[in-house]
Amino acid sequence: MESNGQAQQRSLQPVVELRAEGVSFAYAVRAPRSKGVIPPSSYQDSGFATLTDCLRDVAKALGGNFKRIYVRLDGHCVGERDIAELKEAPEKVAVELQLECDALNTLLKPAAITVPKKAGPVVAE
Repeated sequence: MESNGQAQQRSLQPVVELRAEGVSFAYAVRAPRSKGVIPPSSYQDSGFATLTDCLRDVAKALGGNFKRIYVRLDGHCVGERDIAELKEAPEKVAVELQLECDALNTLLKPAAITVPKKAGPVVAE
């Protein structure tokens, strides 16, 4: 029979928040709780030259404990991933995550609002 800790670990799926910080990347790991409570990050690291390098470190840090993670990139939910994907093809995952984030940025970008000018009163001269 499994211990309660093992059963909880299997059902727990951490959230990894990736973000650009100037010319480097960083990430933080959060363990979601029920009822929408957002806890402080339990682990974070920064200073990665590329998103790919950042993903490699995420896989290294979490790979022994979790199979899947929820991923947020620059504030956007960009899906969930297997840790194995991050280990085996971090370049491919980085491209896919960035494309998803870019698409969300495009969708959420406010459209330029143009207000047609009203014609003023016609004044006869």
